[in-house]
Amino acid sequence: MEKPKAKKGLFAGIKLKKKKKGEKGLIIENKGAAGEHDESDGLHHEVSGGQEAGEGDFTYDDAASYSGFAPAGPQRKRAKLVPKIHDGEIKSQNYQIAITIIEARQLVGENIDPVVIIEIGDEKKQTTVKEGTNAPFYNEYFVFDFIGPQMHLFDKIIKISVMHNKLIGSLLIGSFKVDLGTVYNQPGHQFCDKWALLTDPADIRTGAKGYLKCDISVVGKGDTIQAIQKASDAEEQIEKNLLIPKGFPSERPWARFYVRIYKAEGLPKMNSSIMANVTKAFMGDSKDLVDPYVVVMFAGQMGRTTVQKNCADPVWHEQIVFKEMFPPLCRRVKIQVWDEGSMNDVALATHFIDLKKISNEQDGDKGFLPTFGPAWINLYGSPRNHSLMDDHQELNEGFGEGVSFRGRLLIEIAVEILSGGAQESKFSKIIKDIKLPSKDKDSKASKGKEKTDKAEDGKSSSPSAKANSTEAEVEPFDVPAEIHEEDSEEFLLFGAFFEATMIDRKVGDKPISFEVSVGNFGNVIDGVSPDTGSKKKRHEGEEEESAPLLHEGEGEASHDVSVPMISTTHPEKPLLTEGNRNYHYLPYDETKPCVYIKSYWGDQTFRLYLSNVLEKMADLLEEGLEEVKDLIKVSETASEEKMNNILYAFISQCRTFIANAEKKPKGMNQTTLDKKRLMMCRQELEAMSSDANGIVQQQKKKMSVDEVMRETQNFVEKIRFLVDEPQHTVPDVFIWMLSNNKRVAYARIPAKDVFYSPTNEQRGKDCGKIKTHFLKLPGKRLPGWNVHAKVDTYLWLGSIKYSHNIMENLPIGHETEVPSTAGTGHHAAPSPANLVYKTQHLFQLRAHMYQARGLIAADSSGLSDPFAKVTFVSHCQTTKIISQTLSPTWNQMLLFNNIVLHGEGKEIAEFPPVIVIELYDDDAVGKSDYIGSTVAAPVVRLADQKYEPPKLSYHPVHCGNLSGGDLLAAFELLQIPDSGPESLPPVDPPDVSQIYPVPANIRPVLSKYRVEVLFWGVRELKKVQLLSVDRPQVLIECAGKGVKSSVIQSVKNNPNFSVQADRFEVELPENELLHPPLSICVVDWRAFGRSTLVGTHTINCLKQYLYKPKELPAPTAKVDVIETDKAALESPQLPASPQSQPYPADHIYVDVEPGSAAVVMQEPVPAKSSAAVAVPTSSLPSALKSTAPSSESAKDGKQKVSRKSTRRSTKRKKRTIADESAENVIDWWSKYDASVEKMKKVKSICPNEGKPANTKSTSGYTALSIEDEPDKKTKKVVQRGQKGRRPKSSNFEGKQCFVVVIQIYDGDLENEFNNFEDWVKTFELFRGKATDEDHSVYEDRIIGKFKGSFCIYKSPDDSSSMDGGQPKILQGIPPNNSVEVLVRVYIVRAYNLSPADPDGMSDPYIVLRLGKTEIKDQANYIPKQLNPVFGRSFEIQATFPKESVLSILIYDHDMVGADDLIGETTIDLENRFYSRHRATCGLQSQYEKKGYNAWRDAIQPTEILNKLCKDNKLPGPYKRPGQIQVGTKVFTGKTIFNEDENEEPVESYEQLALKVLRSWDEIPGVGCKLVPEHIETRPLYHKDKPGMEQGRVQMWVDMFPKDMPLPGPPVDISPRKPKGYELRVIIWNTEDVILEDENIFTGQKSSDIYVKGWLKGLEDDKQETDVHYNSLTGEGNFNWRFVFPFHYLPAEKQMVVSKKENIFSLEKTERKMPAVLVLQVWDFERLSSDDFLGSLEMKLNEFPRAAKSAKSCDIGMVTATSKENRISIFQQKRVRGWWPFIKAGELTGKVEAEFHLVTAEEAEKSPVGKARKEPEPLEKPNRPDTSFSWFVNPFKCLYHLIWRNYKKYIIIALILIILMIFLVLFIYTLPGAISRKIVVGS
Repeated sequence: MEKPKAKKGLFAGIKLKKKKKGEKGLIIENKGAAGEHDESDGLHHEVSGGQEAGEGDFTYDDAASYSGFAPAGPQRKRAKLVPKIHDGEIKSQNYQIAITIIEARQLVGENIDPVVIIEIGDEKKQTTVKEGTNAPFYNEYFVFDFIGPQMHLFDKIIKISVMHNKLIGSLLIGSFKVDLGTVYNQPGHQFCDKWALLTDPADIRTGAKGYLKCDISVVGKGDTIQAIQKASDAEEQIEKNLLIPKGFPSERPWARFYVRIYKAEGLPKMNSSIMANVTKAFMGDSKDLVDPYVVVMFAGQMGRTTVQKNCADPVWHEQIVFKEMFPPLCRRVKIQVWDEGSMNDVALATHFIDLKKISNEQDGDKGFLPTFGPAWINLYGSPRNHSLMDDHQELNEGFGEGVSFRGRLLIEIAVEILSGGAQESKFSKIIKDIKLPSKDKDSKASKGKEKTDKAEDGKSSSPSAKANSTEAEVEPFDVPAEIHEEDSEEFLLFGAFFEATMIDRKVGDKPISFEVSVGNFGNVIDGVSPDTGSKKKRHEGEEEESAPLLHEGEGEASHDVSVPMISTTHPEKPLLTEGNRNYHYLPYDETKPCVYIKSYWGDQTFRLYLSNVLEKMADLLEEGLEEVKDLIKVSETASEEKMNNILYAFISQCRTFIANAEKKPKGMNQTTLDKKRLMMCRQELEAMSSDANGIVQQQKKKMSVDEVMRETQNFVEKIRFLVDEPQHTVPDVFIWMLSNNKRVAYARIPAKDVFYSPTNEQRGKDCGKIKTHFLKLPGKRLPGWNVHAKVDTYLWLGSIKYSHNIMENLPIGHETEVPSTAGTGHHAAPSPANLVYKTQHLFQLRAHMYQARGLIAADSSGLSDPFAKVTFVSHCQTTKIISQTLSPTWNQMLLFNNIVLHGEGKEIAEFPPVIVIELYDDDAVGKSDYIGSTVAAPVVRLADQKYEPPKLSYHPVHCGNLSGGDLLAAFELLQIPDSGPESLPPVDPPDVSQIYPVPANIRPVLSKYRVEVLFWGVRELKKVQLLSVDRPQVLIECAGKGVKSSVIQSVKNNPNFSVQADRFEVELPENELLHPPLSICVVDWRAFGRSTLVGTHTINCLKQYLYKPKELPAPTAKVDVIETDKAALESPQLPASPQSQPYPADHIYVDVEPGSAAVVMQEPVPAKSSAAVAVPTSSLPSALKSTAPSSESAKDGKQKVSRKSTRRSTKRKKRTIADESAENVIDWWSKYDASVEKMKKVKSICPNEGKPANTKSTSGYTALSIEDEPDKKTKKVVQRGQKGRRPKSSNFEGKQCFVVVIQIYDGDLENEFNNFEDWVKTFELFRGKATDEDHSVYEDRIIGKFKGSFCIYKSPDDSSSMDGGQPKILQGIPPNNSVEVLVRVYIVRAYNLSPADPDGMSDPYIVLRLGKTEIKDQANYIPKQLNPVFGRSFEIQATFPKESVLSILIYDHDMVGADDLIGETTIDLENRFYSRHRATCGLQSQYEKKGYNAWRDAIQPTEILNKLCKDNKLPGPYKRPGQIQVGTKVFTGKTIFNEDENEEPVESYEQLALKVLRSWDEIPGVGCKLVPEHIETRPLYHKDKPGMEQGRVQMWVDMFPKDMPLPGPPVDISPRKPKGYELRVIIWNTEDVILEDENIFTGQKSSDIYVKGWLKGLEDDKQETDVHYNSLTGEGNFNWRFVFPFHYLPAEKQMVVSKKENIFSLEKTERKMPAVLVLQVWDFERLSSDDFLGSLEMKLNEFPRAAKSAKSCDIGMVTATSKENRISIFQQKRVRGWWPFIKAGELTGKVEAEFHLVTAEEAEKSPVGKARKEPEPLEKPNRPDTSFSWFVNPFKCLYHLIWRNYKKYIIIALILIILMIFLVLFIYTLPGAISRKIVVGS
């Protein structure tokens, strides 16, 4: 860089600095003001003048242009305080990957036997094989378990392949890959019911090989799975439902991913193999002992470069090409540098590149393809050591944080989309041309290294063969001219050490020094060889190859010999810390040692600047959010205001950023990614600022502060994502502590954080500030305290042109000591060796340790004995120990006298050193356990300032990654005046043991509170010290006061307390935020008056128990009238409709829910009836489909469509009356199916909510199509379908009736109703240690539960008057004597159970436990099923409170050995029983006396209503005809019903009472939602896999107290039995079958046709016709009957198949699958295997309509998807006609067939024979004479083959032969005859 330019830059910088100093305190808020504007403008020119030296891209003009940011006032001297000391280790976690393979469609291939193979890592599982089908149905579930850190797990790839199963070796049909990270980032961590596109990796040109429908979910511990109800739409669109993340295009093109590896430099020059070390010993260190090569892994493929021998700065110039669909489903590219060893290869370093960070998925011009570089990536790994074994090898393989720089790699990534298949692109063609000549060079070179290169050579020799496969290719490339050698710039790193304390005593005895390094510069220990000649070479402009960019040796022999580099401090012996023998410190009192390192890196500082600007924005937002969180607790309005200010500031920062980003950068060496990233940041910020603007402006609409905070948090996350710069420049800075020249502990500091820029916003947040670093050990660290030293350093890293600013922000008052050797270089400031601070001050530190809360339990009792160590500079003190508590109140002041601090008093006051507080648990034996730490800054008061007592505040405590509670404390640092310590503010006198209390003016202000406690009982107590707990007592303690419960005499007999309520007075702080925790202890009284602690629970936040008196509504005379009938009509979606005449219904009557406007299904409102009579008061147009969405906009469109289709389908309805559900009565399962159906619809319309759209009252019923009326009722019902009720979906054939629905909850009932804790809370009692990092022990620590509640309020002054009154807490609490209850448990079904048997299946059965009762339902186990339908109900007699916890366990039945537990769930019945939500028996939506929906509760709705009114002291209910009044609300509805046409009308209030109950939450004051009739879905857990769901069970529980009338019989929910059917298929004829064989003689084509048929799933029952030989036209005549018996569930439209899986299976496995008939036509071959000609697959309930004749039969019949062309064989019963055979999408033949479906009973009565046998035999087909087999009838064969074709030739030949014979004989006999003639004649 030429000097003058640099100078100009320097001056500009100085000017800028002056300007800044001038406006020190001034914050220019108003940028628009004219004067300032001009000024800044002028300045801008100067800056840009100075910036051309290569700083110019992303530089902000000056402070003024950035006024949106923090004040441009004086810089802070210390970095921001971080209370968390270390991020803990990356933890290993448990993950469960669940994959369901449902079915495949459109598989490519003929007559294939597909099997699906799933591979994740090394695990492999496969489904069963399905025979001869291109659309196999599996529905099989697989579970994989993984343990590992999230990061590595998410790189694992799920590979799902569909294979064609053969005896020897299977053929791949197509495969699909996705990485676990992609799945985990999906909503709900899952893909559900999605179609994966299968492709052939070996040939990408061929496109899709089929589609596989599957569910994939990845669940970590504690993640909840959302159960998504499956859509059952048979003809779903595959294209719309592909397995790709949201926002991906459905058509994904193939793309080439190029990863170009240019070169590496600065790799470790060691070879860690043993041989190499021996070599080194003998040869001396003459050459680099490293043979590097690079491995790139992406999407499960791997490519590797060649090996460069003995080279630490290798140049490869090779590129690795991957082919993958774009956008890929695998996100990370893994790049590893390996060292080839003689024995084994060793990884040198690993780097990951996330494609998300180098591309942008948005549409339009905003998005860009992944692009990277050419840029350097820095590699980090283990420290370089020359020992034989590397202890930290895993760091080099990407596990954990790298602790040392290991070189860098220059790479480039580009992606090119292949438009049509994989034609060669320009890019690759050019490369190929360049590549060819170099191939022979390559092969020569590779002779020596056959081992590594065989593969590559083989590959490169045939470039075209691989062009279409997805294998990675490796090829060399020439460097294009435009990628020039980057200019390197000189950077300075200056550091000063201000404090080094808390040094671990293990290393305390040896001299300690610190080493600071950036890259390999400054790295002294690893003995890098100096390489002095390098600088000269580079100036002569030689080839870049010969001058690797970074020379490791630039340590000692730096470019400028004149300036020495000091990268380590002088070793010193550490001293003992006063008050703590475990810590040592280095006496850096007045002299602070400095380090000074020069390094050379490419000049891309703008990347660091960009990151810093963004990071500062994110930090400001985050700080603001923290402040708002604190403000919220104080006042709403203040927090809102603050929030708005934060957003306004954010918007102005965004604007400034955008303005700066739009300026054209000057000649920068920017890569494409740099430009795109800048653009992307700009767009993102534009979007965010407009969002923020919206929020601020929108305050009229009022978002709650919480919502705004959530939005802001999203902004922070988005910006944080942008901060991370994938293209590196300057490597991170490492500080190593060396003990005796051995590396001990380190800190790693990102370069950007300490990077200098003249513009404040671009400067690193810790640049030129003193920051406290805690050094840690490399590699895996043990849990517990792992700080090995605490250093305060001042670091400054920046370009050499700013070197005069190095010292500018140091604390003032220093003099510099310059080492004597220093000459004068071209540096403004020579590097100081030490800073000397002459002035010193004496201080006294007062640490007011008040109390802590929520600490971690470290003893086996589940408590701790906590004490705190407070360390400040070189002093440490310890608080007293408080035994057995998690919320200690120390109330202790620690006094540190005579603390000497150096430097200017003012600065110390502003930026004091930090205080470290560690919390320990004291153990009588052995060393104390570490339970957390925090960092705090003291409040400083100088001698001349007025004293103000500090405020106590909470400091968050962390133990590793675990949150360890909070510490309430204050710290003040007081300067001791010259007059001595006496004149300091006084302290309170100490107690006997010389412990000072916290002064009264600092302690919180207290006032009297009363705490009322409700003692209900204890539950589920486990054994303590091997004895069971029998006489427990509960102790409640808060702030030193407390109360005891009564002692329970025998838990076994009655675990409830005899005295229910008690109270105590306690003094609590007025400030609610400072309230101390409340602790609950349970002790057990044993013999001889001993007591044992059972368990404890600590409540950290008392806010929820503070009693707020309710404002009672003023009693109004006004009465609300609710009209239940009109409510539904007025709902927005329902058009008002004319009232129609009521008419009697003739079969099923059903009923509706009022007021469910928000529900997605509309209901008409028929009248209420008590018998089977429905009298609709309104009839709605049939146009409204029951699925119409709740929005009005969708209404019109839907209406038109459905009207049309109703009209169209009426004429067909008459024809198809006989339905598949011929004898199907509506039963409980119809109700269940309708509910599931409805839940799906609700979900599909509002998918973002987990609950149904209207949680208040779900709609009363849904439509179900049943066509089981005899013909005479047809017309009436059809008419009703159009008049009174809408058909469920307009093209359903048949009539509609409506089925009452049940509320199905996705989770358990407790979730919906807040755990039923409305009357009592359940507290888990803990015992045992909690220091374990993983929470696996969490479950084991729970020893029992305490039920009770608290109520806290300010003590009334006249306490006497209150004492007599009933405690507030007892209001509404039931008596706690024992109650006898009848419990009915209904288990409907379970799904996604974890496989318990080795074959990936389970044989589940149910076990119930309640108290001592256990019911084992082992006899009814369900073989080989992971989704069993149990349909079982159980009755248990129970006594509360003894037996109140019901456990439902699902076991796996094993023939041999004990049965395994699959999972269990527990329900607290008592909470439900007493809850005011009335969870004893759910309220049905309709009241009926009999039928499938008969009222199941023991008491009628009116009685329930009376009781509720009485309990809640409400006036009412008042019944009047047509209405019921409760309190001030009136509900109106129908109360008079006609049971029968000729009987008297009956008055009944039950219907209306039920309506009132279902809208009980609308009653003012006392209302709450009552539990409706429901089914809950409870997750099952297993104690060995805590937090991981093992499946779910759908069930519900009814409870009936014994003192009430007993309920009716239990609901029958036994599973439906499948019905037996027989399908009779007669194959009459075939036509136009393609001809496969050619006659040898005649060349004539023929086929030997036969037809095969089977039902999918019943392949064992395959049937074949006889063969029609020698068909010459493709016509075949068969007259052959197939008979297929099968079982079918009409309601579910599924066929049930039970068969043994294999010969070893003991039981049959039952599977449900669609009923599909497969017919195939084959060509019979005598000697080879038969040829497949075509197939036809038909679903029995969606049968393609037949063609009347062979001519009109075409392929479209089967492929058309519209429902118009489909019929159900279950309705039609008999069909005859023509259907097409298809092979690979071509028509290959037609078949005339007749299908006849009969039920099993009918089949028995009138049996038929298979083939052409009796009974009802078919006649033999009339086949042409040509049809026969030559093998059997050779003569016939001759006749047909030869005679018929060659008849005339044969006749002519015969005549000729006769003539010939005649002639021959003639000639032969002629001489004899003549001679005889002569003789005789003569």
